[in-house]
Amino acid sequence: MPILKLSERRLTPEAVEIVVDGELDLAVASRLQQAIDESGSGSTLIHLARRTFIDSTGIAVVLRARRLHGQEGGGRMVVHSPSVQVLRVLKITGLTENGLVFPDRDEALATIAALEAH
Repeated sequence: MPILKLSERRLTPEAVEIVVDGELDLAVASRLQQAIDESGSGSTLIHLARRTFIDSTGIAVVLRARRLHGQEGGGRMVVHSPSVQVLRVLKITGLTENGLVFPDRDEALATIAALEAH
């Protein structure tokens, strides 16, 4: 079984970051889904700097979580700091052009704060 390590930290009272360490594929995507589901209300940031691989199942988990966050109105769900390999996949799938992917945590938090201020 592929090794996936998830760690969670509260960045602000309204934002949680989930750091994904390991390949994000079919074998482990349900663990990320569970971590996102348990992160509570508010915004969730998914940190992907340590990823060298993400498959369609991992992308589907991220997109589902983003849709649910939007429907519940309790915050945003974004991805930040993707590795070069993961960023390439996210670009090919068109996900870097819709406010889902940010180059780093600071930019993601600033954008979330600006959107919540409106």
